[in-house]
Amino acid sequence: MDKKQHYFVRLLGKRPGWPEDMTPEEEGIMGEHFEYLKKLVAEKRVVLAGPVWKPTFGLMILRVDSEAEARDIMKSEPSVSKGLHNFQMQPMILSLLMDNP
Repeated sequence: MDKKQHYFVRLLGKRPGWPEDMTPEEEGIMGEHFEYLKKLVAEKRVVLAGPVWKPTFGLMILRVDSEAEARDIMKSEPSVSKGLHNFQMQPMILSLLMDNP
């Protein structure tokens, strides 16, 4: 039986106009953000990630051993650690998941 825990995470821009008017520096940070998430997907610690529109936020589902691990992942996430986003995180049960090759 899988003992992993899942967390629903929302990444929230910290300023009005985000992300429509990103600066070149912010675009660079978002590139780091994307590479960080790709690594976590390969490690099977991120189930899915992507932007949501109207209202705009980033969505992630984490698959981890503990809440502490989830918080460590989010504190190290480049867009959070470099001040572009705040995050909200809550536990969830991932009951069903479609295979998406």
